[in-house]
Amino acid sequence: MDQTTLLWTLAGTFFAGIALFMQKIVAEERRNGAFNGMLAYGVTGLIAFALLLVSIQNVPANWGIVAFFGLTAGAIHGICNFLRIESLKYIDSVLFFPLNKVLAPLIVVIGAVALFQDNLNSVQYVGIALSLTVPLLLITSVERTRQKNLSLGLRLLVISAVLSAVSLLLTKQGLVYSSDILFILCMSQITGTLASVAILLRQHGAGLAMFAHADWRDVKLGIWSGIFMFISSYCLFEALSTGLASIVYVIQAHYILIPIVLSVWWYRDHINMRKFAAVVVSFFAIALLAL
Repeated sequence: MDQTTLLWTLAGTFFAGIALFMQKIVAEERRNGAFNGMLAYGVTGLIAFALLLVSIQNVPANWGIVAFFGLTAGAIHGICNFLRIESLKYIDSVLFFPLNKVLAPLIVVIGAVALFQDNLNSVQYVGIALSLTVPLLLITSVERTRQKNLSLGLRLLVISAVLSAVSLLLTKQGLVYSSDILFILCMSQITGTLASVAILLRQHGAGLAMFAHADWRDVKLGIWSGIFMFISSYCLFEALSTGLASIVYVIQAHYILIPIVLSVWWYRDHINMRKFAAVVVSFFAIALLAL
């Protein structure tokens, strides 16, 4: 990986961690994840669209296929974002984030090797095998009584991890056709917003009832989530445009450290040596995958 791609990846990692902690706040305060997603994707899309208008980037010649991958990736990520917040309502972040950020990178690695012919070495394959031990460290009979709803939280986690990986692979495919970052970012945020609106409609119906549950803090959390989401997404897309999807994504998976530390400190999420070991193992596995 060249230095520029690495710097984009690390920047995206940091801001993705902050954005994810915003989702932890939404989940901890039992706020509506779809409303937060609608604002976050909307703010990200508006920023991307404004920059696209004033930039020198042109709409790609093959804009149709690029728009298709961007729109599809955004819709899938919108559903993923909602399910991630819902999952965090039932299980602790020290359980959710290591599992999520091992499962999703594993899927991306497999998909990137199959679709984009990413070349991995033997050490990285050792990392894949090591990743499989993380769930064994985290899932114990004790967690069933400690978590609010362990089985439901884990089901939502697995679905969100799969959707996150699929969204990433679709984004990479769009960037293969064109490196116009802002255009594909705009497309993805449109359907991310629409997916969140669709979930809101299903929950509360049309009209003012969609927003009756929200207050000013919901709005502020949504706006800040959108700002951090734009920065992290732009950095990630820049890295994906030049780097291997498998390597970029597993490095970015390190961002789970930020919300885990902040959640243990701020919300007193439960942690013990077994969970701490799982976090360490997951980072070690990710490091091997990124070599």
